[in-house]
Amino acid sequence: MHNSILKTVLLTIGLMFSNPILMDFGLQFLASLAIGLILPKFMINPINTIMLKIPGVKTFEDFLSKNERLKTIVPRIIVGYLFTYIIGFVCLFLGYML
Repeated sequence: MHNSILKTVLLTIGLMFSNPILMDFGLQFLASLAIGLILPKFMINPINTIMLKIPGVKTFEDFLSKNERLKTIVPRIIVGYLFTYIIGFVCLFLGYML
């Protein structure tokens, strides 16, 4: 009984967080935003340096306020999405193994 409920919860979380074709811009976005804001700067810097090479991104970053977390909000969301996909695939794997 409990195993079935746990398997259902794991599969639900896995399917909600690991669908790259039809991304959920609600719950997954909020989770990736929260995860991205929690992550330390050394995890965000590699993505930020790549994004700053794109024309116009530096201007957009300068337009944002002086807050460092707000300046790096787009790379933080991207890294947060990466972590939500990892969480989703781990939940799918665990749900499959039960």
